[in-house]
Amino acid sequence: MHLPIEAIKTLLTTCHEAKRITELQPPLPEGLTPGNLKVLDYIEQLERTAQPPKVSDIADLLQVTRPGITRLVRELEAISAIEKITDIQDKRIVRLRLTPSGRKLHAYYIAQYHGWLAEQITDISEHDIRTTAATIAKLYAIMSERKPKLEGTAPQTSGSEVQPHD
Repeated sequence: MHLPIEAIKTLLTTCHEAKRITELQPPLPEGLTPGNLKVLDYIEQLERTAQPPKVSDIADLLQVTRPGITRLVRELEAISAIEKITDIQDKRIVRLRLTPSGRKLHAYYIAQYHGWLAEQITDISEHDIRTTAATIAKLYAIMSERKPKLEGTAPQTSGSEVQPHD
């Protein structure tokens, strides 16, 4: 069973609106990216529930490659938001820990802002939020793993007229 095209249009329009929502978040200081914030948040979460995480722990949580996380870690080290520490039991293992500066960044951009937003969203249930997040995750997986099989080639534009591409 195929979904109606209008439903797909609605879903894609909603995704565009979701992107616009993220653009309304407080501006980040120079040298800090949304990816950096995710790493800070995961380090903070893991520090609260267990011992400071390894780079591989963060890569697994974010479902990205270790080189990608290594780059983000270097960026966070460069702005003194995190530090690397040697594991007490196994000196070969390096763990990540928030610095006081990293804790301030986390408190402002994650705890404070997300807390404020939670107070504003009083008419959306947690179930609806989880359903929306799951739907977006499924759509992303489908779109990133599969390529469309469209017939012909994409039309090229010339000024305001659409020209068939040869």
